Amino acid sequence: MTEFELIVDSYEQPIERPSEYEIQKKYYSGKKKTHTRKSQLIVLPNGKDIVDIVAGKPGPKSDITLFRETRKEFESTQRFNGDKAYEG
Repeated sequence: MTEFELIVDSYEQPIERPSEYEIQKKYYSGKKKTHTRKSQLIVLPNGKDIVDIVAGKPGPKSDITLFRETRKEFESTQRFNGDKAYEG
């Protein structure tokens, strides 16, 4: 896979407000002003083949933090390309 520069992006999906307060806090996205789940996709450059999916993480988790957790699953020489949210 290291011969490709993989494309990474994430997105938030609104969810119903959880009934438990602790779960509400965990999933509330101040950026979106609602409760959300975050998902991340890593695809090949042509965008047709999905390499990795992370789904259902708490919405407030930043893109770069989610990526850093996922990055460990790939070879250290693997190259990635993402938007400004992945700089840091």
